This record gives sequence, C-alpha cells and structure tokens, in this order.
Amino acid sequence: MNMFRINTNFKKLSIRYITFSIMTLWLLNSQSIQGQESSQISIDAIVGNWEGNIVVNEQKTVGILWRFELSDTGKLSGYMGPASKGIATLPMQDITFSESTLKFTIHSEGNYAGTISDKKITGNWHSASGKVLPLNMARKLTKEEISTRFTSNKTKKVSIYEHIQLGDITAISSFLNTGNDINAINKDGYSLLFYAIKNDRSHKVTTYLLNQGANPNLNCKNISPLMYAVAYQNHTVIKELINHNADINYVSDDKQSALVFAIKGRDTKALQLLLDHGANLTQEIKDGYTAIDLAKKENSREVLEVLNLPYEGISDGPYIQESEMGRVATWIHKGKVFVQENITKASQTIQYQGAKVTLHENSSIKEEKITYTNVSKIAAISDIHGQYDTFITLLKNNNIITQDEKWNFGEGHLVVAGDIFDRGPQVTEVLWFLYDLEKQAAKSGGKLHVLLGNHDVMVLNGNLRSVHPKYTETATIIGKPFEELFTSETVLGNWLRTRPVVIKINTMLFTHGGLHPDMVTKNISLQHINTEFTNQLIESELPNGRNELGTYLHRENGPIYYRGYFQGETVKEAAIDQLLQYYDASAIVVGHTTHRHIESRYNGKVIVIDANMKSGEMAEILLWESDTFIRGNLTGEKLQLK
Repeated sequence: MNMFRINTNFKKLSIRYITFSIMTLWLLNSQSIQGQESSQISIDAIVGNWEGNIVVNEQKTVGILWRFELSDTGKLSGYMGPASKGIATLPMQDITFSESTLKFTIHSEGNYAGTISDKKITGNWHSASGKVLPLNMARKLTKEEISTRFTSNKTKKVSIYEHIQLGDITAISSFLNTGNDINAINKDGYSLLFYAIKNDRSHKVTTYLLNQGANPNLNCKNISPLMYAVAYQNHTVIKELINHNADINYVSDDKQSALVFAIKGRDTKALQLLLDHGANLTQEIKDGYTAIDLAKKENSREVLEVLNLPYEGISDGPYIQESEMGRVATWIHKGKVFVQENITKASQTIQYQGAKVTLHENSSIKEEKITYTNVSKIAAISDIHGQYDTFITLLKNNNIITQDEKWNFGEGHLVVAGDIFDRGPQVTEVLWFLYDLEKQAAKSGGKLHVLLGNHDVMVLNGNLRSVHPKYTETATIIGKPFEELFTSETVLGNWLRTRPVVIKINTMLFTHGGLHPDMVTKNISLQHINTEFTNQLIESELPNGRNELGTYLHRENGPIYYRGYFQGETVKEAAIDQLLQYYDASAIVVGHTTHRHIESRYNGKVIVIDANMKSGEMAEILLWESDTFIRGNLTGEKLQLK
C-alpha cells in the first residue's frame, strides 16, 4: 500500500502498489475522531468523498482523493490517495476535527492541517521530507481545477483519457464521432470504459459510454468491467454495469470473479449488490471451490454476516517471546488465547489445536555473506503477501520442496525477494515455514535467502495500513500493537532483523524493489547497503532517527521501494548497464512491481518476479540452471521467460 509520498525533488506522488487485480486496494484500520463536541460543523458534513489538488511546483499539480466514513458507533475514519489511482485507501491517523479545523497524519508520509466547511477544505500538506505544499479539497472540482493537472504545458494537446477524467462529454462525443472505436484497447491494455470506471467519479462518462455501445463484458487484461468496478469500490458503476447486462457471474482464466473481488476486498456493499442482482455463491470458481469456500477461508466477520455464515473467530500464532529463562508461546484458536510456557531453547516442535511449528536452538542463520559464487541452480520468488497455500503449491509443483513440505532443492539457492507481510491471511504460517526451511536448506548444502521488502519493513516499524484484518484482531486479542509481536525479543522478530535487502548470486543481483542508478554515483557497495539498512531498520529504536543514507535507503529510491525500471520516468538502458558494470553483474532480479507473469526487460538485464501471488490464484517462480532462465507456473509447467 505504499503508499503516498512526495520526495525532496518533488518527482512523484504515488501509491506504492497497484496490480492488474487492484482488489488489494482495501479499507484498513479506522481511527477515532477527537474533539467532536467543539467543532462548528457536524461530523456528517465531512462524511463522504472529497477531491482536490496538491501544488508541487509551478509545473506540477497532482490530484488527491479523500474519503471520510462514520461507523455505527459514531467513530470517524478517513482515507487518502492520489486521484490517479481512483480510490483513497491510506488510513489517516490522529484525526482532530474542532473549531472548523481538520488535522491528521499519514504514517511515515506527513501530516495535513487546514480549515474546513461543508464544501471546502483549505490547508497545507507537510511532507516527511519537510516540504510544505498547498493542498485544497472540495466536494467536486470544476473542470478548470482538474485541468491544471494536465495543462501546465499549454501547448500540450489534452488526450481522450484526460477528457474522461475531466468529465468532458462533448470532447468524448467528438472523439467517437470522428470514427474512433469505442471498444478499442489502448497500448496499455485498457478500453475507454475501463479508464472511465477508474477515473470518472461523477459516473456520467461511464453511463454515456455504456449508452453509446461500450461493451460491458469486454475484458481487459483478463478482468471484466464489473470486476474492475468492484475493485475500485465504485458502487454506482456496479449498478450501471449490471443494468447494461454485465455478466455478473463471469469467472476469468485467472479464477477471479466479481464475487471474489468483493469478498477479498471485504466490500460488503458491493457484495450485497452482487447478491441482490443474482450473483451465484455456489458457482465453481476452480476445482469445486466456490465463493462460499473463499469467504470461509478469508474469515472476515463482516463478509460472513452478509452471507449468513457463522464466524468462529480467528486462529493464529504462535508468537514466541524469548528470555534467558526460555521461551513463551502465545497461540490464538477461534478467538481464544492459549499461552504455552516453559519452552526450552533446544530445537523442538511445538503444537496446539492442530497447528505446529519447529523451533531451533539458534533462531536464525545470519546472512553474513552478500556474494555467492559457483551456485549451480537458483530459484526466486517474491511478494507472497500471506498467501501460504499458493506459495506451498508453487514450491511443491516446481520440486523446491517435497509433498510433505521439506527441502528438495539440494545445493540450490532459493531467494524470497521480500513482502511476506500484509494483504493475505496466512502471514504467520509463511514466516514459520521459511524460518524452518532455512535450517533444512543449510543441512542439505543449499541456501534460503529471505530478503526484506517494503511491507515487511512497514510492519516492523508499526505501519499497519495494509495488514489483513485478522492481524488487527490478533493484536486486540493479545493486547499488544501488532508490531510489538515482532520485537528483537521474539523468535520471528529476531530472525527478521537478520535479513538482508540485496544479495548477489553468481552474476545476478537480487533485491525487492530495485537499485537506483544513483547507487553508482553514491559509490555504495552491496555490503554497505545491507549494513546501513539493517542498522537503521527500526526508526523508533534510533535515538537520533535515521541518518541521510539510512533515510535514502528506506525511501522511494531505496532498494525496497524503487520502481524506476517499470513506472514513471523509467531509467534508460545505458544507466542499467552502468549499474550492472559497477556491481560486476549481468542482471538484476526484483519483485515489488506486479506483473501477470515473470518478465525480462532491458534485453534481459532486469527480471521482475512479482507474478501477482497476492491474488491467491496466480504465482510463478524464476528458475535458473546452466545459464538458462525459465519460469515455473503454479501447476509446475516450465515456460519460456518472456
């Protein structure tokens, strides 16, 4: 999630992840309002959607979305996001609303303060880098206000996509009347209807396109328009698409459907809309698996209530605290806590209510080496995001582990390039599996490398914007903030603190986001990157905060966040060549930026391995042996690297 950031050079403002299955854009933790009694306007006046602009500089204005919601108990929660992403999902913290003044923070990003009426909010955004930027919000911006995002260059021609965002029906009509195909797919793989679903918050362009013959069942990147509308929580458009005969029960080749998106997105309003209009809960999604099965697995109280299914509470753990006296494990089973004490530090297996984990005398194998040579075979995956079942299936079917989940890769090296945490409901299971697999690999002469990704670092630092609700409930039941379950005094917390962010195997670099070409001019070695990153991993534990290099490594151009190989002002191949030459490497393998398949870019010099495992229905693994790359899919089929 990723979020929203403005750097010191004002280069960009973005949400740090969006996939073709944008279902991962979900509501997260609510924060209660403070000082309600003294405000001069009612809480109801702020509830709903707001849109505005943040002025970066004279040449650049960026669109911003806010959304405020009021719970049944009267608590106000707020969310923020770039207008380019079509939905506000970043939770606001420390909201205060009094004397017609609104203030809030976005964790690790900055804070806002301004005056508010029922129609307008005017104030300043204070970025984490110390910049103060004007940010004004309104219930509905005028065309002129929106157009400032596109027309800073007065000679630039406004594209049809910008006209859609401007809600300019006249321009869209003229575009179609000159012979342009309303159902054409653009170079990015989307139709006009898809662009309208995402960007037209007035809904009038979507309605106009549908009335003019836009196909409500024309898939783009294996997603139907209805699935896309559910992903963006665009309830008005969901109804409009259904009224125009959208196939409500369509299941894609990727085993996704509108119901799947609603359940995984925990969007109960969209779910109820689909059910009211004939969505089939018992329809087979894959191999006898239905939406009801998915809902039971996701175990969201709100979703189960809509489906009239019982909620038994979460099961999670163990979370194991360490001391000189031994270890104490805390388990949760169906919402109830069980504490297991007097666990020695000797290697052993512990279990409770059918769940078990293997503990080792030495908690971790610290990655002392950064560079490995003469490795005969390599496998790499990334962005597991709590999808344990999919992850295990991928490893089994590609012979990395046996059917009973034991190391089967011999002297090979397996790289997990970050992002174990967030999104999915089986994070703890993945962590314990990898913790044990590391020991198994070492005994066989192989190696498991678990690298840190941005979501792992976020959780360790208390940034919980993207955690599955299960883990919010875990923290509530145990009575500790979730990040405190991974302190250095815990088995998993200590293990995670030994993870690197970049390694080199043979002539290949592996990291989560990527290495910015500036690494060359900064003269930073791989060892220095890892040392500084690890030493400054938990910002709250540093008496003076992160230094300049530590801040750089943990921000948007650092190895866990950088996306410049694929998005924004993409780096030139010559810069990639310089980077690889500097580190004496032939290729760099990264995750973080989701693609439908593992792909190579820049003539094979960059390979992206985030193949959307976060969806729970897709996954691929990169395999290398005898100087040849191939990719293995979820069924174990070996495919050519694109």
